[in-house]
Amino acid sequence: MQLNWNSLEALGDQSVDVWILVPTGLGVNRLLKNDGEISKPWLEKLESFLGMSQEDILSYFYKKETKLTLFGDQEVISKTEQAVERSAELYKKRLNDLFKYVSEPYVLRNKTNSIMFHFLMATNNNSAAKVATEIVSKYNKKN
Repeated sequence: MQLNWNSLEALGDQSVDVWILVPTGLGVNRLLKNDGEISKPWLEKLESFLGMSQEDILSYFYKKETKLTLFGDQEVISKTEQAVERSAELYKKRLNDLFKYVSEPYVLRNKTNSIMFHFLMATNNNSAAKVATEIVSKYNKKN
């Protein structure tokens, strides 16, 4: 999670091809605590990595519900299901706001089949996007 979103914003209108290894499982998901009690430094890291406000991050990854308990209504905050996949979708969508083309991600998993990373390419070059899509689809078929 060393790449800050503002660095990508600076590249968005340039003639570059950017391959990005997004640590969706090893980075983003680990910082998203199940109960929503994320420390200030972790929220700041998510903010700089995703290029979103803390409020937007919390509303995207968490849901609030009111539950009736013995002591009355209680607000419960919980992490949305499939947070890893949702973080990959969010990152790809945000890249599409900066670049004309973004490849489908190649999903890297560990030996227990948990998602660790999503590897994708962002570019303003149609030919580069086609090559990236061919590469990613070839390797996605093997998995």
